[in-house]
Amino acid sequence: MAVVYELPTWLIVLGVLVMSFVANELGFRLGRRAGLGDSERSRAVSNGLKASILGLVALLLGFSYSSTSSRYYQRQRMALDEANAIGTCYLRAGLLDAPEATNIQSHLKHYTQLRIDYFYNGLRNDVLAEDEAAMNVQMESLWKEVEAAVHGQGEKVRLSQIVPAANAVIDLNAMRAWSVRNPMPISILMLLAICLVVSGGIMGHSSGEVGKRFLGLWFCLNILITLVLFVVLDFDRPRRGLIQVDHTPLVELEASMTE
Repeated sequence: MAVVYELPTWLIVLGVLVMSFVANELGFRLGRRAGLGDSERSRAVSNGLKASILGLVALLLGFSYSSTSSRYYQRQRMALDEANAIGTCYLRAGLLDAPEATNIQSHLKHYTQLRIDYFYNGLRNDVLAEDEAAMNVQMESLWKEVEAAVHGQGEKVRLSQIVPAANAVIDLNAMRAWSVRNPMPISILMLLAICLVVSGGIMGHSSGEVGKRFLGLWFCLNILITLVLFVVLDFDRPRRGLIQVDHTPLVELEASMTE
């Protein structure tokens, strides 16, 4: 899966588009050869089966679009929730005494900086691994400071509610890491590619039955279908595609921490 996920989206879509045009031509030749002896009744049955297959392809594309767009908006919401959780924890830490208050706020600042760097270094796997490890270290250090505050400032910890605030930051970090490691399964991508190529063959077969290449219609339908595939894949690649998760809440939070 990692190898396919690292391929540029345009390269995958271009490969599917080329295979669709090849399928158009192959389908046309098969349809022209088979259509010579077909009766009207057999063509009616054939057209019904083709319509069913094309309907299934449309259904799969619709489900895939809905699934990946939902995951995209979930990641978008997660970035906002994470910024809110970090900001809340940062403010509540200010209700504690030093040195725990200063240390907790320092860890949150460093984590936010690493979180933003993690997004901008989306295509550099070596840097991503370093940022991921550094973020985990900051979360471990954050919790140690909270534990120290619990033992030394029990009443202020209870009033500030720093424990649930820190828990929310740690939980959202774990959710973000899980979402990054769970893109669209390769089996679904392969199924979509096969369906699109088969639909291209069906278009060519129908054209072959009447003995005429409808090149303009082939081109338009292939382009439209592969554009839908492009958007589906782009939704599923939040760090490297054209449709990226907006991290403005985290950037604004970092700016407010340094003021």
